[in-house]
Amino acid sequence: MDCAYIPSLMRTYHFVALRGPNRWSSTPILEVHDIGFALSDLPAKAASVAGILQAFLEAKQFTTSHPQSVANAESVVRRIESGVSGVELWLQCARWFSAMAGVPTRDFPSAIALRSPASATSGSTNAATNVFAIEMEEQSLTEKCVSFARDWLTSEAPLIDFPLGLKVRELFDFADDVRLGPSSRAILRAARRRNIPYLRLNSGSLVQLGEGRHQRRIWTAETDATSAIAEAIASDKDLTKRLLRQVGVPVPHGRAVTSAEDAWLAANEIGFPIVVKPCNANHQRGISIELSTKPEILKAYDWAVKDGETNDILVEQFALGHHHRLLVVGNRLVAAAKGHSECVVGDGVLTIEQLVAKENQDPRRGEAYTDPLGVIKLTEPAIIELSKQGFQLHSIPPAGKRVVVQRTGDLTTDCTEDVHPETAEQAVLAARVVGLDIAGLDILATDISVPLSEQRGAVVEVNAGPSLSPHVSPLYGKPQKVGDAIVAMLFPEDEQGHIKIIGVVKSPSSDVLIQQFAEQLRLRNVDFGMLSHGQAGFNGRIVDTGCVNDEERVVALLCNPILSALIVQIDIDQSAQFGVCTPRLDHLLFSTDSIPSNLPDERLAGIRAILNAVPQTGRIFGDRLPASAYQIIETWKKEGVVSKNSLERAFEIGLDN
Repeated sequence: MDCAYIPSLMRTYHFVALRGPNRWSSTPILEVHDIGFALSDLPAKAASVAGILQAFLEAKQFTTSHPQSVANAESVVRRIESGVSGVELWLQCARWFSAMAGVPTRDFPSAIALRSPASATSGSTNAATNVFAIEMEEQSLTEKCVSFARDWLTSEAPLIDFPLGLKVRELFDFADDVRLGPSSRAILRAARRRNIPYLRLNSGSLVQLGEGRHQRRIWTAETDATSAIAEAIASDKDLTKRLLRQVGVPVPHGRAVTSAEDAWLAANEIGFPIVVKPCNANHQRGISIELSTKPEILKAYDWAVKDGETNDILVEQFALGHHHRLLVVGNRLVAAAKGHSECVVGDGVLTIEQLVAKENQDPRRGEAYTDPLGVIKLTEPAIIELSKQGFQLHSIPPAGKRVVVQRTGDLTTDCTEDVHPETAEQAVLAARVVGLDIAGLDILATDISVPLSEQRGAVVEVNAGPSLSPHVSPLYGKPQKVGDAIVAMLFPEDEQGHIKIIGVVKSPSSDVLIQQFAEQLRLRNVDFGMLSHGQAGFNGRIVDTGCVNDEERVVALLCNPILSALIVQIDIDQSAQFGVCTPRLDHLLFSTDSIPSNLPDERLAGIRAILNAVPQTGRIFGDRLPASAYQIIETWKKEGVVSKNSLERAFEIGLDN
């Protein structure tokens, strides 16, 4: 649980992060507690707010990173138009900002009145607190969305004067910093569709799919099966090219060079036009293409050293055609995308530099990894490209004149169905030769539907851990299910990567039940973890995990690569305040004395949270609970969950997966 108190003028609100199943949902939630500030004047602003948000969407002067962002934002506007209270307007505006930041959210029940933690601790009689819930992916991002919404709605300035576009861009850039990248998110969306659990293990891109002995790990689009040797080969372009050539995959001729003059000599040996690039080039860094003159080649060498941050430079034959990226997963080609050239069109008035600046105002362009289009940069390769066409940066091209600024631009167009079978076969062979289970192959081809050998096409690069964005959300063409292909490779057929998580609700007699479960697992020689009274361990041995709370201890146990089951003591009060400490409870047991009669609302919220943790395939057992207590379970459990008010067969724990 994390709380952040935000003073703003004379009002105060704070956040409570519920990362586990909670009283609202089985998904992570950010609760917003508003203490002592009247929101009664906000409903009158709803019509204006809805109009401004809808106009912003219709103007399309923004970029998003989730295919459902706009649809979710539009549904929020409709909700506001239907009439909302003050706190509801705040919630819906926060949801709108979240959608535009790339994290669409579901709607939850209206805000509720609770005692705030501050009031409860101090004994204050002024206990009324508005509380609403919003789904979160990254806590800091959702907090920003909530704060932006509050700042806008409570500003003394007219609503229309709020810098909405700047705030949306600020959120988008912040999301790019704190969220997993688009490649990781595509894989995790596929994992969710397969009901495969996952854990983010650091602030970077390291993610664990599956639990315990079923776990696999990814780092963006690299997996734990990606060897260091394969990655090293892929980063050495000269070695990669030699290995591919040996198995008949078409590659451009070339060699490594040691100086600018050596680059000119190599160009004469190979034949013009040529390409100059760093040996470990990635993301088009330091690359200059279709060079034919000595000044161009000398400049290109210096640029490759500077932008590539290396002295290992490669000169190779220029392959004809457009840039294509082919994605290989396992032993098959799963997607292909085509790049475009960056061009400007003259108007007879503006210089090329001014035309590029105007083009860069496109909201889809940016420096963020998730921007659909990159910023056009007038670096050395662009200057060389312009000079080939007789232009300089200050030149004013005639009206209607199309000027190429960068020969290779962003991968924007899906062309998966166009790839010739022979080219697809060569792509798979190239990935296998390098040793990669996931590979992105850069191919130059005039027509990708024709074999490379018939058009002087070639494989120019093999990338380990390629970006999945061009295939998941192309600007043009059909998105490809590349995340599903990767998950299917990691978890074949019906494997879901689950270990069995057993919950025993804390009570005076719960320790005995936990020991009974542990003994059953020992008798079956099952490796299991256990969390009870703040202590974690496995196979009967207590371990100092270095964790500060039960939520972290559970994560530590789920990362243990030998475990097949986990037994957890579940505290009702802790679950009410902070959410359940486990991602789910496959097997849940309530002892006789775990649900006393006349429970206060706070403890009832804890029971609801615990029941939200039981999936539809789960089982619940009560040990002769009072009828009123068992009725709570029957009322709040999810549809499909099997429950009974007895311990008959309660200790029969299926471990099929």
